Parts: sequence; C-alpha cells; structure tokens
Amino acid sequence: MCSWHSLPTELLIDIVNRLPSSAVRALAVTCRSSHSLCLPAIFAKVILPSAESLQAFALHVPRHYGRYILSLSVCTERKSTHLEHFSPTDALVTILSASSRLQSLALLLASPLDPPKIIPAFAHLNNVHTFDIRNCGLEEDVPLSERLAVSLAASLPSLTHLRLSRISRSAACVDLCDVPYNVPVAMHDFDVPPHPRLGTNLALPSLLTIPTLRILEIRDTWLGSDSRLDINSDESRPRIEKLLLTGNMYTSDNPALDNDAYTAWIRACGPSLNTLALGTALAPKADVVPPSPSLVSHSEREISGENGEVELPRISHLHVDASLVTVDTLSPTMEVLSDCGITRVTISYSDDTSPPEPSDEEDDFTRQCALDDLEEWKDAIEEFLQSLGSGQWHALRRIDVTLGKDVRATWEL
Repeated sequence: MCSWHSLPTELLIDIVNRLPSSAVRALAVTCRSSHSLCLPAIFAKVILPSAESLQAFALHVPRHYGRYILSLSVCTERKSTHLEHFSPTDALVTILSASSRLQSLALLLASPLDPPKIIPAFAHLNNVHTFDIRNCGLEEDVPLSERLAVSLAASLPSLTHLRLSRISRSAACVDLCDVPYNVPVAMHDFDVPPHPRLGTNLALPSLLTIPTLRILEIRDTWLGSDSRLDINSDESRPRIEKLLLTGNMYTSDNPALDNDAYTAWIRACGPSLNTLALGTALAPKADVVPPSPSLVSHSEREISGENGEVELPRISHLHVDASLVTVDTLSPTMEVLSDCGITRVTISYSDDTSPPEPSDEEDDFTRQCALDDLEEWKDAIEEFLQSLGSGQWHALRRIDVTLGKDVRATWEL
C-alpha cells in the first residue's frame, strides 16, 4: 500500500481541494510537508469579520502567505474598545500589498480610510475582478464618500463586477439644494486625490466609464441627484450588461427626482444592458409630481426629449425583488419598461437574478405568508396581462414568480 507522501503532488493538491476547510486545517498540522501543501487552500478565502481580526492578521500572518489569497473580505467594525494605536488603512494596505493573486475583495467599512494611502494600493491589484464596498457604520456619523468608492473602483484594472451599498453622495458632486434634508452627505472628502483617468470627476455616474465593468449593483444609496445623468462620449460609452438598483431608505420631498434618476441610470447604460434587477418601483412621469419649471435646467429638458419621454435600452431579463417592491407598483413599473423588449420577468424575495435555492427550513408561518403573497402577485400579473393592448410587450415570453419551496407560478406567453 502506498503512503500519503508517495502520491504525486498533483493528486495531493486535488485531494486537499476537495476537503472541507476543517479537514484541511487538521491535515495541515500533521507534518511539515502537509502544512506546505495545505497553505494555498487555507488562505484561498480569507474572512476578517472585525477590526481586531484585521489587526491580528496584519501583525501575525507572514506576508508571503498573501500570495495564496484569492478572496478577501474585511470588516473594520470594532468589537471592543481596547484597540489602541490601530489604523485600518495601514493594516489593509499591508495585506493588499502582499496579495498579488487576489481576485475578489469585499470591504465593510465602519471607520474611514485614508484615501492617499489606500487608493495607490488598489492600482497594483491587477487580478481583482469583483469588488464589494459598503458602509456598515452609521452613515450620519461616518459617511462613505462616493468620491472614495469611485476612485477605488476605477483603480482596479480588471474590475468586471462592482457592488456598492450605503454610499454617501459628496457635497463636491451634487447640488445640495436637490438633496433631501434627511440624506447624509459627505462634506469633508477633499483628501481624495484626483484619479489618473477620471481626474476630479468622481461622482457615482463616472463608474459607467470604467471600460472593463460589466455588472453594477447599487444598493441603499440615494441617486436622486442623477436625474440629469447623461453619457454621450463614444470613448466612455458604458459596457454594463447587468444593472441592479434597490432605491434607498430616505424619504424625498420630490419623488420625481428619484424616479427620473432610476430611469436615467437605466438609460445611461445604453445598448449593452441585458439584465435589469429592481428593488425599487418605477413610475411614469405622469404619476409623479413634477418639479417646478424654474427648478428644471435646460440640459435636463434636452435629455428628456421634446415630449418628456425617456428612451430606455432594450433589456432581455427583468428581475423584481418582491421583498422591496410592492405588488401595487408592478403595473406602473411595467409601464415604464414597456418599450424595452423584455423577454423574461422573474420575481422572488431576493435581488439575485438566478433562481433561489429552495429551503427545507421554512416554518408554517413563513410558508403561509409566501402563499398569501403569491396569490397577490398572481392577481397583479393576471391584471397586467389582461390590460395589454395589441403590440404591447410583444417580446415577453415568460414570467416566473418564486417565493419559496413549491411556492411558485409560471406564465408561458
């Protein structure tokens, strides 16, 4: 019988990659050769759930282990008050500078980062294709500026998938007269240096000019100032294939601005857009109170067109998050998107466009709630289908509603 150490290295690596993480760690402490063999698997996915773990990793894990990290998730929230002389930025830069093979990065920030230090570290992350940045602190106290988020994303040369959550608009990028009183604004983000390509134009819409970006997800972020969004340059024409918008938690004095902003983002993605995921309702212009003519700029009237209609791109797949979008807003949302040539509509309790995994842990109450919701969605969809006139939604072929295990309905058209 051959021993473990006599097996070919390729076979040993394949075996280690098939083991659960607990078994890999157990194997790693059996001998020195097994330890070396298991290091890539142990450090392939690193999750640092607190500022304390971030500090410990930066101080005690050998730097050369960084080459094994493929996925890194960091949260800077402090679990205790005993963390002294600690800089999240310095610790993060230390880890990132050693992570030469990093492919996926998630930052959950509860404390500010130092832009002049952290931004240069991103320019060397040549393999990062997925970037997730969100504010997990109090946005009113520690806003995560759009200028920092845009600069970081634009510094990643291979970025294809970007997730943003609870990003605060910058006073340098928005008209404060348009911002509702209860929306936090980043006022002191002037330490974000000009970007080599974007310069000082670091507002959220500049993300659309990142040439490699294909999937853009914006959650819980106020976009009301973007109702005049326009991307016309052929050089900066967006290549976004999937856009996700979930709206925000703040009330607005002018719902028309919010509604126009969502449609402006959809329109600005242009002909490359294939999938649209919505966690917010849309409304036709006639259904929202228009702003005073004196508040509408000449450029906004030009973008809207002579008849006030917004031209939207052709979209193949529409997904609706039923946990955020109410049944009664389905009809106006579909009216806004009626000329987009949508072929498939999916509805679920998630903003994920892929079919949800059925759960075996649903209790009776949860299942009954899902069944009740399904009946309401079925009524709304039937009413929508019956209201269609000739030529409307001619491309639509399928509607799927999935709200739980065996709680689903399908319409083949």
